[in-house]
Amino acid sequence: MARRNLTARPGVPALSFLLLLLPVLLAAVPSEAANTVSVEIGVVYASNEGTSMDPALGTLRGKLQSMFNYTSYRMLDRKRRSLAVGEAGEFELPGRRMMRATPLSAEGNKVRLSIQISDGPKNLLTTTLGLNRGGVVLVGGPSHQAGVLILIISAE
Repeated sequence: MARRNLTARPGVPALSFLLLLLPVLLAAVPSEAANTVSVEIGVVYASNEGTSMDPALGTLRGKLQSMFNYTSYRMLDRKRRSLAVGEAGEFELPGRRMMRATPLSAEGNKVRLSIQISDGPKNLLTTTLGLNRGGVVLVGGPSHQAGVLILIISAE
C-alpha cells in the first residue's frame, strides 16, 4: 500500500486553510470604526448684545438665525472626543455645567447619542438624538450671562 507524503511541502496545507478561513474571521469581527463615534461639541453664546456673527459659524449662520431669535452669535469652545458605543464622554460647558454624551448602538450610517446636561447635581436635559454620521444637531441650551448657550452637536 502506497503512502502519500502529505508533508512534502511543509506549511502549505495549513497556510491554504488559513487563507480560506481569514475572510470568514474578518467578516465575523465587527469593525472598530463602526463601534467608535467621533463626537464634536461646539458651544455658541447667543445674545441680543450687538449684531455680530462669529466667522467660525459661517456655514451655520442661516440655521442659527432661522432657529433662534438673537442678534449676536459667538463660538466659545469646540471639543471632540472619540467614544466607543456605550462609553460616556464628558464635555465641560461654561457656567460649571457638564454635558455627557454616550453613543448607543445604531444601524448603518446612523448615530444615536444619549445626551445629559447638568448644572452640578441638577439635571437640565436628558434626551436621545438620532442623526446620520456627519450630521449636525443644534440644541438651545441653558441661559448664560445676558443670553443663552447653543450647542452644536455632530457625530461621525
